[in-house]
Amino acid sequence: MSQTNNADEAPAASLVGSLETFTLTDVLHLLEETGQTGELQVVGSGVDGRLWLDSGELSNAHVGLATTIGQAVFELACVVEGWFYFTSGLVSSSGQPKVPIGAVLSEVRPQVEEWFDLRRVVPLDAVVELAPNPPGEDVQIRGDQWRVLTMIGKGGQSVQSVLDAIEGDPVTSLRTLRDLRDAGLIVLEGGDPGPLVSPFTTSVREPAPVTPVVPDVMGSLADVAIMPPPIDDDPWTSVSDNERTEKNGVA
Repeated sequence: MSQTNNADEAPAASLVGSLETFTLTDVLHLLEETGQTGELQVVGSGVDGRLWLDSGELSNAHVGLATTIGQAVFELACVVEGWFYFTSGLVSSSGQPKVPIGAVLSEVRPQVEEWFDLRRVVPLDAVVELAPNPPGEDVQIRGDQWRVLTMIGKGGQSVQSVLDAIEGDPVTSLRTLRDLRDAGLIVLEGGDPGPLVSPFTTSVREPAPVTPVVPDVMGSLADVAIMPPPIDDDPWTSVSDNERTEKNGVA
């Protein structure tokens, strides 16, 4: 992994916008079409991830526990409320071949769309508990379902906390919770699915008016605003260069 910056100081982000206005796929397609090289940072509730591009292709990623660029893009595509910051000239390499953005988006699209579908019926902030009574005299439970049931225990946990405890593929785990609910083995109380618009469904979005910027930088996103982070004391302050160097070895 390598990271370079030609300037004496880290440059300010050259492209900043809200994910409520433009989706991650919008931004990645623009950066691919214009052959950009730099760092794309995405911050949201509990998420602070980075993707690096080299001439319009993905060269590295650092997003939570993701171990591949595809997993990293999936994690960031699931962020619907947050900000993106693209800084030109910051370079990082995983040591593996670069990956075309279009190929990665095609790979993760089915998972992302299923994730949003599942969240509509199993909200992440819903409280999950074991059903007080069995659904029948004979109850059959798969091995993967048993593991989730043991995580739930006596209940009182949110769906998100159960997913965090499982530490597996979030789509598979959420699918298991849905199946357990449908089978009458668990009950969900409360929960708000929130604004669930897949980044691959841009037609339903109504972009808000924003301040125009330099067209040759923005291309098809010429109306994205260039602005500072929404608050001065940013809770998603970037990690130091040394820490980033130690963590950015995503294949």
